[in-house]
Order: sequence, then structure tokens, then C-alpha cells
Amino acid sequence: MGNSKLTTAKALKFARHDFLNELQLVLLYIDLDKLPEAKQKILEATDRMREVALLERLGLPAVETWLTTFDWLYGAYTKTMSCTIASGIREADDTEVVTYLERMFSEAEKTLDPTSEYETQIDVQATATSWSITIAVHGQMENRLPAPIADGNFAVKETLSQNQWTFTISGQ
Repeated sequence: MGNSKLTTAKALKFARHDFLNELQLVLLYIDLDKLPEAKQKILEATDRMREVALLERLGLPAVETWLTTFDWLYGAYTKTMSCTIASGIREADDTEVVTYLERMFSEAEKTLDPTSEYETQIDVQATATSWSITIAVHGQMENRLPAPIADGNFAVKETLSQNQWTFTISGQ
């Protein structure tokens, strides 16, 4: 699904679905009298929402949307995300950044083993003067082609091994 653009209606549908699944799981734990597990699921959901809310400080709205909808667009990957973001004025054209990320992950999806799992950790860092997004994918990646040269106002660094692909995109 990586090549598809999400409409607002489709994004809301996915968000509703995810939220209802989380509520069902919490309810199940409560019904089974597993209150610590129910509490843990609530805390995990709260932490995920907090991380998504922090993305607004990045000041790159198209990148914020891409990161928020990553797991809906690229179903082969399971995502966790952490953010440490200070507000600032960004020089990068966020549409160019998203176009590059979409191209990277659409190409990467073509080389994935459908029987493997791909755990993805996304770490977003930003100071008042710079930003970076590091994406580490754990899973069979031996057929992955190297990242193309970045031609926008951002830099790309990549490391690739048999079981991990680490990709950092950064700018001012």
C-alpha cells in the first residue's frame, strides 16, 4: 500500500480501527481480571499518542503526516517511535523529504521477504537549528538496494547489514 495516498477519511478510518482494537484489548484484560495488563496497555497507548503529538513541534507537516501514517501505508513494518523535539524553523522542503521517504520505502518493500517480520524503530530528534529522523528496520534485508543520493535540502546516511537497515535523514 506504500504507493497509495491516504485521504483524510481513510486516515480517520484507520485511526478509529486502531483505537477500537486497543479498547477491545483493554476490555478483554479487564474481563479476565488482568488489571495490571489493562493498565499497561492504557499507558502504552498514552505514550504512543504523546509521541505523535510531539511531531507537531518538528515544523514539517508533510513529514509529520508521513510518520503518523507510516504503519498504515507500509503494512510489512511494525513501528515504534520516540521523539525529542524542540521547536524551530526548518529549511528543508518537507514535501521533498516525504517524496524521498516514500520512494525509499516503496523500493524497500519490493525486496522484503513476505514471511519475515520487520520491526521498525523511528527516532525523531530536533533542536532549534537541526533535525534528524533515524529509522532502524530489523529483519531480512539482504536484497535491499542502497539509498539514492538525496537531491533536496537534506542529507541521507545509511547502513545496511543482513538483518538491519539503518537510515538517517537530516537537515537544518
